[in-house]
Amino acid sequence: MTDRFFLALLVALLLTGCSRESSDDSARMAEPAAQTAALKVADVQRQRTKYLAYTHAVSVEYPVDELEARFEALLAWCAEDTKYRCTLLDSRLNTSNYVSGHIEVRVLPAGVPALLEVAADGGTTTGRSTSIEDLGDAIVDNQKRVEMLRDYRARLEALSERSTDDIEALVKVASELARVQSDLEMAAGKRSRLLQRVEMDRVQIRLLSLSQKSFAQPIAGAFRSFGGRLSQGIADTVTAVAYLLPWTLLGLFLLYLARLVWVRVRQRHR
Repeated sequence: MTDRFFLALLVALLLTGCSRESSDDSARMAEPAAQTAALKVADVQRQRTKYLAYTHAVSVEYPVDELEARFEALLAWCAEDTKYRCTLLDSRLNTSNYVSGHIEVRVLPAGVPALLEVAADGGTTTGRSTSIEDLGDAIVDNQKRVEMLRDYRARLEALSERSTDDIEALVKVASELARVQSDLEMAAGKRSRLLQRVEMDRVQIRLLSLSQKSFAQPIAGAFRSFGGRLSQGIADTVTAVAYLLPWTLLGLFLLYLARLVWVRVRQRHR
């Protein structure tokens, strides 16, 4: 009876493990499909509204001994890319006991799936999001301002040609032309940045490793920093005493005065 019970229990555990593995495998297989679906939605929306700016964020968990290599692989992919115009905006790598990294790039929308595929290689995607910013109003307003400044510049140039004999008027027109040209260049630069933001997507990749390099490393680090922290604690204590000492002496003096007044008042009432 006991042997049958243990045999049944073993079979149940094996079936549970298999079902978990199959569900995990199916979940991992479903990740790329869901990711592709999200990017397809973004492509459809781009066809409807051309002034949408996209930011994709993904979190991927790696084994602790593989994270740094994946970080370098992502940087190498961006550096070698010429097809999708990948531009590195930010990169941070923490190689302490808990290894982690962060990479942010700007890339053409067609290159986002390829970049995310490189990021997910050898890891497990734990988070994914897409944020959208509508820059339509900003771009339209900027275009109106550029056109207005160009028209104003053309009028000033025509006015400068007429006022050839009036030196004072020429100086004023030249000064106004310089100001308008500066405003026009700033507006044109802003428009270029807005259009670039719409043309290219931003991708933020967070690299995680939940396991630590070594169990003893934090303890060893605490021992190494013990002397420094002890000296800093003593220094903070001395500083606190230096700040508190004048106030303590003042408080004792005030208590002494209060005691004298109290004694005299009691003597008068006797």
